[in-house]
Amino acid sequence: MATGRIAYAALAALSALLWVDSARAIDLVLLAKQPVGLEVTETTIVAQHFGARTGEEPGDQGYFAWLNRLNVALSWWRFTLGLRLDSSVYGNRPEDQPVCDGKWLLPCLTPQQGTPSQRLVLQADEASRYRDALYPAKVWLSYAAPGLEVTVGDAYVQFGRGLILAMRKIDELGLDTTLRGGKIAWQADPFALTIVAGIANPARVDEATGRALFLPESAPGMPPSQIPGTTTAQPLFGSDRILGAEVQAGRGLPVLLSTHGVRLTRCAPVHYAPMTRDPYDGPFDAPLGSCDPTDTQIWLATLPTAAGPVINASEVDMIGQGLELPNLWGHAKLYAEGALQRRYHDSFPLDPNATGNALYASLSADAGPVTNTLEVKSFRNFYPLAGAVDTTHAIEFANVAYSIPPTTEAVTQDSELGFFSACVDGGRLRTNVRVGRDLLVYGTAAYYHSKSEVDAGGCDAAGHTLSGGLPAAAVETYVWDGVGGIEWFFDDHLSHLFASTGVRDDVTGQDVPFYHELHAEYAFTKHLVGPYSAELTGRHRLRYEQDLNGRGPNGASEPWHEGDNYVALKVSPKYVVSQGFEYTTLLGQPTYYFNGAARYNFRSDSSVVLFVGEQRGGLRCVSGVCKVFPAFEGARMEVTVRF
Repeated sequence: MATGRIAYAALAALSALLWVDSARAIDLVLLAKQPVGLEVTETTIVAQHFGARTGEEPGDQGYFAWLNRLNVALSWWRFTLGLRLDSSVYGNRPEDQPVCDGKWLLPCLTPQQGTPSQRLVLQADEASRYRDALYPAKVWLSYAAPGLEVTVGDAYVQFGRGLILAMRKIDELGLDTTLRGGKIAWQADPFALTIVAGIANPARVDEATGRALFLPESAPGMPPSQIPGTTTAQPLFGSDRILGAEVQAGRGLPVLLSTHGVRLTRCAPVHYAPMTRDPYDGPFDAPLGSCDPTDTQIWLATLPTAAGPVINASEVDMIGQGLELPNLWGHAKLYAEGALQRRYHDSFPLDPNATGNALYASLSADAGPVTNTLEVKSFRNFYPLAGAVDTTHAIEFANVAYSIPPTTEAVTQDSELGFFSACVDGGRLRTNVRVGRDLLVYGTAAYYHSKSEVDAGGCDAAGHTLSGGLPAAAVETYVWDGVGGIEWFFDDHLSHLFASTGVRDDVTGQDVPFYHELHAEYAFTKHLVGPYSAELTGRHRLRYEQDLNGRGPNGASEPWHEGDNYVALKVSPKYVVSQGFEYTTLLGQPTYYFNGAARYNFRSDSSVVLFVGEQRGGLRCVSGVCKVFPAFEGARMEVTVRF
């Protein structure tokens, strides 16, 4: 195993050096009178996770990790050939460490000294974590000419506002999902056409936890998926086939219409043996997965029904219609989109609740110094196009989805609980008032009525509440949310203050508190002299959530505080040094977290960042996509180099 890790590390480093040398060698080459260009981006992360503190999961801590992302793009004339090579190397993994108090035994024993059942529990969890790997994460060849773009391989694609299809990248180590197949985008105003087809290809390694979507290693006697009759580890991610098209009419005209449709077909990632239902051995047995009905049924049966009705549907069809009025009387613009969804389950072909619909609209208007933006949504039994991930054993990839319906809320909103938007009506109004050139004052007000935020809730395509035998009022929630803030620039725009505060009130139809929050945020930058400036940023929250933080009598839920504050000194454009403090009073977690960081930009597009200390875990959202992160204890260095 050690030899394999060294080989992976050496190959990753050597490939980076070779590509860098190549970039310098052929940067000015001419081929058929056309220049050949090579762009290389290298992102490498080295981290040492310290041991877990009280309240933290030992299996998430105490190991070494090296992740590398090598992006290469070779261009000539209208063609671009691209490759992203990902690698991961781990050392001193939890399963290699002594089995200690708080996890398995007291006193500490080596894994070999633990009982068979204790070793198997640990091996089953580690079977899909901390995997040494080197694989081509993204590969593509594209042709781009005026009005035409053709891509073979991995491509990003989004229709409209993402209501029925949004395969995109937020960051390399977070959400990054492409369609591996083909994409054709043609444009001749006022018309445009986009056609895509292929297999979903999300990033396979989660940097925060070490979980990987590769076929897990076997844990004898305890496979990651408990399928009766199996004796080997089961896969965690399926083979999702997507076919989609979008037609636009009216580009550059007062009215733009767009019609789009998507069909998702799920197949098994492997073949299964007829008698044992174990995955067949061999990487070439089913390299693109198996669409055999028996294989597909076995695979879909392993996916948890609690993850929603889309994840184990063998077929999902969605169509959408968009309308955009980009210029209304010179002071307003309107976007509206409606969509229909149909799901088919092999195990329940006559499901009467297999359809849903959605409506989203955004209206923005300005009058003098005042700008208003109103976003509304009405979703009925409409779910995101979730990827076929066994979230029971890979919850870290629960955010893999091929559509991201607009939330109408702030992109950092992490308080839409459960399947909040599957059955919801409501919206948000934001008003900006430009008081002067340097001062903007704004406020937002939002109201939502959700029938799916509570776990037992839901609705049909007509919006009728489905409550699983409970009173409808017990599963319906009503949300009021308000925020007020300012954006103030001074010192000739070299300094600024962004500050906001708000409240969120979420109660059930029986007037039972479900979620409450008070919060305040600030980002203050003060220019000092020359290239020097100081920055203070933070977010502080008082939160309450039903069934969390049971500190009260008989385990009753009570509010808790959480937040963070960071202080930084910037020397533009080269250096940033910061110190952070985070805290939470949530039961079962450490209260205080301290850290320090330094950033050095040795070129305008290349940098090295060093972080040492602690960060609390929890749910974090970026661009409407949310994910649960474990706490971090340790040291982490990230180097990004571009040529």
